[in-house]
Amino acid sequence: MLIVLDLDGTAWDHLDISSLYPPFRRVSPLKIQDSRGVEVALRPHLPDFLKWAVEDGHVLATLSWNDFDVAYQALRAFEIDKYFHYLAIEPHPRKDKMLYKLLRQIKAERGLDIEPRDVVYIDDRDIHIREIWENIGPVRFIHFGRDVKCFLEVIQLLNPSPRS
Repeated sequence: MLIVLDLDGTAWDHLDISSLYPPFRRVSPLKIQDSRGVEVALRPHLPDFLKWAVEDGHVLATLSWNDFDVAYQALRAFEIDKYFHYLAIEPHPRKDKMLYKLLRQIKAERGLDIEPRDVVYIDDRDIHIREIWENIGPVRFIHFGRDVKCFLEVIQLLNPSPRS
């Protein structure tokens, strides 16, 4: 399965990481600060989720409308960049186009032809899902903050335990 994760408002609490001023420095396990003192908090349990996803054999990618360099520096400062196989971070809102390019890249590099039903897209907003469904197909959408409140719930959704 391919899991694509939005960054702003989903991976961390800041809604526009591109507006910040690197370099970032780590101020606590779940917080970084930019050069002007603005703090950004990582969502609790995100590192646990990312570790679970990689260990469970999923392909992980970002899907983010941001300045690549700023977002990448934040990922590195949080020390979570190592979990992502692919970084789809582009300075435009067309996540359907980013996802299309990502699927082609995965096919070229890994030989995996991932069907839309095998894509899980996690975002705190649903503004991109219509274009994704129209241009890519029926990916599974998890609305962060609405369908789930934390990343431990995402693990439960994607890996439900058998009922006794």
